[in-house]
Amino acid sequence: MSAQARVQQPPWQPPPNTDGKSIHIYNSLTRSKTPFAPLDPQGRKVTWYVCGPTVYDDAHVGHARNYVSTDIIRRIMRDYFKFDVNFVMNVTDVDDKIIIRARQHHLFDEFIDPKRRRDTKTIQDTSSAAFATYLAKNLKSIPNDVSPEELSRHIEKQYEDVLNGNALSRGKISKDDEDRTKMRIKTALAAADGVRLLKVDPTAMEEGAYVEKVKDVLMPYLDSLYGSTFDASDHTIFTTWAKKYEDRFMEDMKALNVLEPDVVTRVTEYVEKITAFIAQIEQRGFAYKTSDNSVYFDIKAFEEGNNSYARLEPWSRNNMDLQADGEGALTKKTSDKRSDADFALWKSSKEGEPSWQSPWGLGRPGWHIECSAMASHELGDRMDIHSGGIDLAFPHHDNELAQSEAYWCDKHHGGQHQWVNYFMHMGHLDVQGAKMSKSLKNFVTIRHELSREGGLSPRSMRILFMLGGWKERFEVTEGLKKEASAWEDKVNNFFIKVLGTDETRAVNGHSDMSEAPIQTYLAEAKEKFHNALTDSFNTSLAIQAISELITKYNSLEAGTIRFEHTKEMALWVTRMVNMFGLNGTATIDSEIIGWSGIDIPAYAMPYLTLISNIRDGLRKQAQQKGAIKVEDVTDIRQKLRDSPLPDTTETAPYQKVLDSALGSVTELTASEQSTASIMEVADRIRDEDLWNLGVYLEDRADSPTARIRPVTKELREAKEAQQAKKAKKSIADRSKNLAAAPTAKDDKRMISPQELFKNEEYSAWNEDGIPTKDKDGNELTNSKTKKLKKQWEHQKRLHDQWQSQQQT
Repeated sequence: MSAQARVQQPPWQPPPNTDGKSIHIYNSLTRSKTPFAPLDPQGRKVTWYVCGPTVYDDAHVGHARNYVSTDIIRRIMRDYFKFDVNFVMNVTDVDDKIIIRARQHHLFDEFIDPKRRRDTKTIQDTSSAAFATYLAKNLKSIPNDVSPEELSRHIEKQYEDVLNGNALSRGKISKDDEDRTKMRIKTALAAADGVRLLKVDPTAMEEGAYVEKVKDVLMPYLDSLYGSTFDASDHTIFTTWAKKYEDRFMEDMKALNVLEPDVVTRVTEYVEKITAFIAQIEQRGFAYKTSDNSVYFDIKAFEEGNNSYARLEPWSRNNMDLQADGEGALTKKTSDKRSDADFALWKSSKEGEPSWQSPWGLGRPGWHIECSAMASHELGDRMDIHSGGIDLAFPHHDNELAQSEAYWCDKHHGGQHQWVNYFMHMGHLDVQGAKMSKSLKNFVTIRHELSREGGLSPRSMRILFMLGGWKERFEVTEGLKKEASAWEDKVNNFFIKVLGTDETRAVNGHSDMSEAPIQTYLAEAKEKFHNALTDSFNTSLAIQAISELITKYNSLEAGTIRFEHTKEMALWVTRMVNMFGLNGTATIDSEIIGWSGIDIPAYAMPYLTLISNIRDGLRKQAQQKGAIKVEDVTDIRQKLRDSPLPDTTETAPYQKVLDSALGSVTELTASEQSTASIMEVADRIRDEDLWNLGVYLEDRADSPTARIRPVTKELREAKEAQQAKKAKKSIADRSKNLAAAPTAKDDKRMISPQELFKNEEYSAWNEDGIPTKDKDGNELTNSKTKKLKKQWEHQKRLHDQWQSQQQT
C-alpha cells in the first residue's frame, strides 16, 4: 500500500454557492476534480495568488511550462468564463539561493580580476583545494586525494554503472539523483582539466577556457572561505542581482505573451508586514523564538489547536530531504527547535547575509512566510485559487497554508480555517525522464530556446503545453513537437483558405448552398470545446475540437458554403485561439479573422496581385496550348504608366520580381513558344522569385486564380522533402551511370574527384566532394575520413593527368 493510500488528506469544505453544474477544477487539496464557485456572492470576482520566481538566474523552459500553463487558465477564466480575476504574483527577491549566487559571483569576479590578481602559486593552490573540496562533498566514492590526472580513471571505476545508464546503486534511487550524479561528474572532470591546464601553463589564467572549467568548483569554495567575512550591511550586491534577473524574467514572460499580473509583491518591500504577520502567529501560540533569535513555527501546537498540517501532501511530512530543501542551504541546524519538522519564520542574522530589524533582532524572513504575509495582505483571510509548480506542494505550500491558517484562525473561532479553496499545481517538464531543473543543469533557458535556430516559437511552445495538459508531468518529445506543429499548420492553412475565399463568388455561386452541415459542425465543436474547458481546463480536448471542425470544413465541396457561415466559423476559431493567447494581444471579441504570421504586407499586395495575374495568364495559355501575345505585355506596361504602383524601399523587392516577370513574358513573345517554355516561366515566378520573398502562389482546382499566401513552415518542409527526394534520385541515377560506364583506365581517370563519392553510401559531402556523413546521417569516423581523403587525392592526380593529356 502506498504512502498516499495510507495517509488521508484532511476534509475539504466546498465554498458556498457550489452547484456542481459548472466548472470542475482538479484541486490538490482533494486530489480530485471539485466544482468551482468563487467566494464572491455575485459569483463573478475571483481572487488568485501564484507563487512567482525566485530571481537568482534566468528562467528555463520548465518555468515556461508553469507560467504559460497558468496564463492559459487565467485567460480561460477571464475571457471565456467572464470572471473578474484579481491575479497576484510574488517575486522572491531575497532568499538563500539569491544570497549565495550573488555572493559567489562577487567573490569569484574579485578572484579573477586582473587588478586584484594573486600570484600564480596562490591561484594554483586555491584551484586544487577547490577541486578536492568539491570531490569530497559531491563524489564521495572518489578518494579525497585523487589527482586531476587520475580522476577520469577513478570515475570510470566507481561510477561505471551510472555512466552506462544503469542504477546508481541497488537501492531505490530516483532518476533525478542519477542525473545529479552525472552533472557532478561532468563538473569535476571539467575542473580537473582546468587545474591540469593551470599546472602546465600558468598563463592560462588569462584565458576564458580556464575560468569556465573551474568556475563551478571555485565559486562554492571561495564562498566557504570568505562568505562569512562578506560585508552585507549594504544590500546593493544582493538587490542588484535580484533586480537583474527579475527584469529578465519579466522580459521572458512578455516574449511568451504571458499577461502581466494585476499585482506584483516583492519580499524586500513587505518585510515590515511580514514581521507583523509572524508576531501575530507567535501571539496565537503557534511560533517560538530560539536562543539565536530565530523564530520557528510550532507544528505540534498548531495541530493540538485542532488544525491540520500538511493538507496537500500529508504523506511527505516526514521527508527530511524535502524539509531541508525548504529551509534553504544557509539554515544551520539548531538544538533549540522543538521538533525537527518545525520550520523557520524568521532567520536570525548571520555574517555575510543581508538583514532587517525585527522584534527578535536583525534577520530576514523565512521562505514560506513571505507568501503567507503578502497574499494575506492583498487578498485577505480567504482566497479562491492558489497555484504554483508541483515541486512546491511540500513543504512550501503546506507550510504556507499552516502559517496563514494559524494567523487567521481566531477570526473563525479556532481550528480548520480554510485559507485556500482551490490549489492548482502545474506539472513538471521532463528532460529524458528527469525534471528540468537548475540544480541538475539539464535546463534550456527560455531566451535561448526562443532565439536558437529550430527552437520553439512562443506560439508553438504554448500549443505544446496545451497538448500536454496543465497538471500532468510530461516530456517534450519529437512526436509531441510534430503534433503541435501539425495543429498550428492546420489552423494556418484554414485561415489562409478562408481569407483567400472570393466572397462574391461564394455567395452567388449556388442558389442551393448548404446551410445545415457547417452550422451543425460549428455547434458540435462549440459544445465539445465548452465541455473540455469546464472539465478542469482540458485544453488538449479543446484544441482537438477546433482541429476536427477544420477537418469537416475542408471535407465540404468548395463553393457550397455560404460565405457568412464560413465567416462565422472562422471568427469563432479566431476568437478561441485569441483567448488562449496564441495571437499576441488580439482579444476574444476581435472581428479580424486569422492570426499573425499569415498576412501579406499591405504595401506588397498591389504588386503581388499583378504578378499573380500575369502567372495566371501564363498557366491559362499553357493549358489551352495557346501563345502569349506581345499586346498582353504592352497593355500591362501601359496600365502601370497610367496608374503607377507605390515606389518605396519596402516595395523594391516586389518591383524587381514584377520587372523580371514582364521581361520573361516579353522574351516568350519573341521566341517559339511551347507549353513547356511557358510553364517554366510560370513555375520560376512561383517557386523562386516569389518564394524568396516569403510568398507562395497556391493553385486551386476550383478557381482560375491562385491564392496569394505566405510561405509557412509546412510549405518549407514540404519543399525541402521534395528537393531531398529529387537529389537522392539524381545521386542514384549518377551511381547507375558510373556503374554502367566502361572500366578502362582512361574512363576511370575521367571521373572528377568531386564526383567520386557521390553515391547512396553517403548523405553529406564537403566542398571537395569528400563524404562527411554516412547514408543514415551519422558522422564518419576519423579513420574512415582519412581513408576516403587518400582515395580522393589519388583520384585527383589521375584526373589532373588525364586533363593535361586532353589539352595537349
